[in-house]
Amino acid sequence: MKTSIEKIQKNNKQKYKQYVSQQNTTEQLEKIRSALRALRDAVILLNDNDGLEWWNQAAEDLLLLRSEDHGKSIFEFIDIPEFKQYYQTSPIPNDGVHITSWRDTNRYLKCELTPFGDEKLLIIYDVTRLQHLEQMRRDFVANVSHELRTPLTVLMGYLENFSDQPDMPPHWRRGFELMTQQTVRMNRVVNDLLLLSRIEIEETHELHYIDMTKLLTHIYDDAQAYNQEYEHTIHLQIDTYDGLYGSEMYLNSALSNLVINAIKYTPKYGNIVISWSKTSTGCLFEVIDNGLGIAPEHVTRLTERFYRVDSGRSRATGGTGLGLAIVKHVLYQYETTLKIESTEGIGSTFSAVFPTAHIRSVATN
Repeated sequence: MKTSIEKIQKNNKQKYKQYVSQQNTTEQLEKIRSALRALRDAVILLNDNDGLEWWNQAAEDLLLLRSEDHGKSIFEFIDIPEFKQYYQTSPIPNDGVHITSWRDTNRYLKCELTPFGDEKLLIIYDVTRLQHLEQMRRDFVANVSHELRTPLTVLMGYLENFSDQPDMPPHWRRGFELMTQQTVRMNRVVNDLLLLSRIEIEETHELHYIDMTKLLTHIYDDAQAYNQEYEHTIHLQIDTYDGLYGSEMYLNSALSNLVINAIKYTPKYGNIVISWSKTSTGCLFEVIDNGLGIAPEHVTRLTERFYRVDSGRSRATGGTGLGLAIVKHVLYQYETTLKIESTEGIGSTFSAVFPTAHIRSVATN
């Protein structure tokens, strides 16, 4: 009899714990829902069939949703090709996609998918203000760089003429040499800023088939000419004839930057390998050197504008601090990123995998 009572008490305790746990879970879910309802960003819960399961007030206002829209496909409310492509092809989680509002072309939205259990959570942010600020920044950099070009050209011309005078006093000549060096350096910075601005501002470039064998051979030849001062051994390894579809001018600038950097930051008589090979996900471009290497704390910041590991050395080698920023933005056009692996005193590897969507084989050219 006592054993039966103990079993009943034990069962009652377990049921009570389960009840409390369920109540706590329900309360937590309600708190989460209340928080999501209060958000100014649109939040939508989608099922496996891309149907609407739940949404907050911001989503209701943005998409003009009604209670009877429950279960309808999200594509009935966002019928934009860029969004469809993003939704159907992008891995989850990801960085999202920027689109222009279908109701107001002056309004910009960012859509971002994230996993939520067995379902998906779609969050839509209004990024209009950020977009306008970014455009203002781009315009400012482009305009200032353009305005600096003319006075710099005039200065360089006069400095060159004065420096060529045979009767110039030696102490003046040194001053003119320094002014010429700094003017040339400033001109490089302006040219790189203008290139970076063009890459950022031009949403679409004139795209053509790029013969990577021909392009990399050209980059290799330029590297050998630049290498005369450093006397490195440079190898070019091409394991596939597959090419790319894109802008050859910008790609040439980006890949050349990586090769020139390897030459500049590798001590004399070093080894540098430039390679192009096929992978399971596309084609791999690599530049490998046995140079100075980079400390781990610097690696993640290398593609920032004007960021330098060693300011003095970078200026001494003629660097502008914009080369890797240019590389980053060019690679973004190919839906890829720059991967940097480096060990101080051993060397560095700069690589990028160009996805299959941008690859063109010789047969399909």
